[in-house]
Amino acid sequence: MSLRFERIEIFLLTYAVMILCTVIALSSLTVSQIDVYVSAFVIEYFIAILATAPHQPAESRRERILGVVLFVVFLEILIRYVIELLK
Repeated sequence: MSLRFERIEIFLLTYAVMILCTVIALSSLTVSQIDVYVSAFVIEYFIAILATAPHQPAESRRERILGVVLFVVFLEILIRYVIELLK
């Protein structure tokens, strides 16, 4: 049981540090579009999940569902930017 909690804590710490660094970096570059922040957070989520693997089967199922939802959000943002560029 203790290993399971340790992995979750490592994931949360890794993801929190990545988000903090991204917010500092993007705000220092004066980026104000929320889409850029959300896209970066989604990519960081997947990186943090891969960095803290392996997980229990129940955790993997939840992570896949959340991952699919976040990936759909990321694709929607990406598609919007591509449509803007093509106009």
